[in-house]
Amino acid sequence: MKKIVPFTKDLMFKTKIGEITSIALDNTLKLDNEVVSGEFIISGTYKLLEGSQIEEEFKYNIPVDITIDSKYDTTNCLVSIDDFSYEIINEEKLKVNISVMLDDLDIKEDPIETIEVSVSDDRDDSKNNDDKDIKDILNDIDTELSNLAIGSDNVAINNEITINNNQEEGTFEDEILENMSNEKEYSIYRVYTVKEDDTLDIIYDKFNTNKEILSDYNDLDNISVGSKIIIPSSDE
Repeated sequence: MKKIVPFTKDLMFKTKIGEITSIALDNTLKLDNEVVSGEFIISGTYKLLEGSQIEEEFKYNIPVDITIDSKYDTTNCLVSIDDFSYEIINEEKLKVNISVMLDDLDIKEDPIETIEVSVSDDRDDSKNNDDKDIKDILNDIDTELSNLAIGSDNVAINNEITINNNQEEGTFEDEILENMSNEKEYSIYRVYTVKEDDTLDIIYDKFNTNKEILSDYNDLDNISVGSKIIIPSSDE
């Protein structure tokens, strides 16, 4: 993945600018973790008046700091100059436009939230009602996890939730499990967050499932980036 970062800078000259006769751009940009830092070095020659035979030299060092969003993996990222142009604004001001290209950026994998729930064998003959009950339970769990992440004793980072181990007895998970039969049969339901490059076919292949199974638990016609999909797997 490529990202273009544009820069615009006005360079003020101490004397009049009649004509730019030469100009060059160099840089000392380096990537350290998620920050690109260094300098643009702009140098060249100019004439005070158009048609003059006398040329003057100029050189400017422009500090640069680019912070890359933490959602990107910068391990293989390459930093380079994509474009450079300039324009004389008035007799003392030169405007430069510089584009920096960040190449080979990868989006970090989102962790998959896995929740184990017990499922009773004493189900009704109506499969749709059973599926609806399971979805309601998982949605309640997801809502409670989001609420817990707001408290001062809990921290939520990149969809990973850390819960204080010193919770009082009788949590929301206990209340849910108390309302379910204590049978020996268990099923795993994964709550997966849809990423930017995901398609339904990619998700089917990734979790060894298909449209018929997922449509029983999700509204596949309204899936978008950030949506959470319930993915059932075999009993354990």
